[in-house]
Amino acid sequence: MKFARADILIYNDQAPIDRNDPQSQNMAVEYSLPRAFSKKAKTCWEYFSGAAYLFEYKGCLVVTDESLYLTAHGDGTHEAPFGAPRWILDSWEELEKVLEVTWDDLEADNLL
Repeated sequence: MKFARADILIYNDQAPIDRNDPQSQNMAVEYSLPRAFSKKAKTCWEYFSGAAYLFEYKGCLVVTDESLYLTAHGDGTHEAPFGAPRWILDSWEELEKVLEVTWDDLEADNLL
């Protein structure tokens, strides 16, 4: 596992979905947020508790919502509705930065 760290937990609570490659979806590993992340990043993650899930999948970190979609799929029609993860990231550092920026955006929009 490329993204395994000593300061994360591995969960198996959620069954993620890959509509493009259903046979590979069981290879996804669900992680907790690293304990070493900034307070702002951890607070943002807690804000999305129950609405954001973190997986390692096909060499990337994938943050998905309640849909648990690991990849983008569909064309938006009734027969093939569009679905996608929130973010697909290449590093823990990138995830931490995205969470910090998201928190700043939520604060600026008075959504907290």
